[in-house]
Amino acid sequence: MDPMKRDDDENCPVCKSSKYLNPQIKFLMSPICYHKMCESCVDRIFTQGPAPCPVIGCGKTLRKNKFRKQTFEDVTVEREVDVRKRIAKTFNKRRDDFDTLLDYNNYLEEVEEMTFNLVNGVDVAKTESKLQTYELANKDLINTNAARAAAEMQAFAQATEAEREQHKLARELAAREMEEERREQEEVKKITLNALATGDKNAVKIIQDVQLKRSSERKRRQAEEALRMKAVAEGRNLLKSSLLAGTRRKDVEDGPFDPLDGLDDKSELYVVQDYYENTWLETARKDTATQAGGYFVEEYYNRSLFEAFSGLTFFIDEDSAKKESDNRAPTLTDLMIVDAVS
Repeated sequence: MDPMKRDDDENCPVCKSSKYLNPQIKFLMSPICYHKMCESCVDRIFTQGPAPCPVIGCGKTLRKNKFRKQTFEDVTVEREVDVRKRIAKTFNKRRDDFDTLLDYNNYLEEVEEMTFNLVNGVDVAKTESKLQTYELANKDLINTNAARAAAEMQAFAQATEAEREQHKLARELAAREMEEERREQEEVKKITLNALATGDKNAVKIIQDVQLKRSSERKRRQAEEALRMKAVAEGRNLLKSSLLAGTRRKDVEDGPFDPLDGLDDKSELYVVQDYYENTWLETARKDTATQAGGYFVEEYYNRSLFEAFSGLTFFIDEDSAKKESDNRAPTLTDLMIVDAVS
């Protein structure tokens, strides 16, 4: 780490207090200019109201309630995070707000360009004006998407809490079963020792009755706990369903994602059948060595039909007429046009 940078981070630029001499010193930063100073200087300078930044060369008006602790060590990262949070509050459209994926990608590119301009100080005034204009024009949509995002976060938190509660119930059930099993073993051991000491011949029957009673109680508790866990799981699934319903995109509703966008290798001119009668093909189909080498008769079907039908969309007359028109000798009119242009 650069020693000069380390000294700047550990010294207050106003009162020159050092973290080395005062380990308890706390530094605060303003998101207006991102200059850092100690908490004492902030209280002393900005308690009476807004005041210009005391750092030499800045002069921006700062307020005490805007100062906060620095989250990231690098101020550049801190500034970029703040800018992205600010823009994300305004440009909060979703995929289902656009008709096509291209429009959505263009929107994301525009947002990223504005973020870059604000972070790096490029066309700041123009970008700020564009940001304010968009916020005024899309105020209702911004509020709607913000409410949807808040509802989704709440639903996600509730689903997470329900899942945590389900795991907690499962752990408690397992702990209770272990405790009941331990008590049952101790009781059986106690009955056995008493039977051996007194010579009671009914000890086996007593032990069986105790085990039967414990087993019945255990099954009843397991059934109750299963019902409770089922109710919790159903509530969690309901929350997740509502969460997914609010974030489902249009392309997901239409079906699974198709990377080829509906294109396939099927031809409109022919249909490949599953079987063609041919002596050579029968030999290849039954030959173990041919199959072991990865040869498929179906591929031969596809290739043969493709080669047979590949020239059906080519018309010689039209192509010849086009070539003749391209290679014809220039007429007098063509020469006059060329001469006029030159």
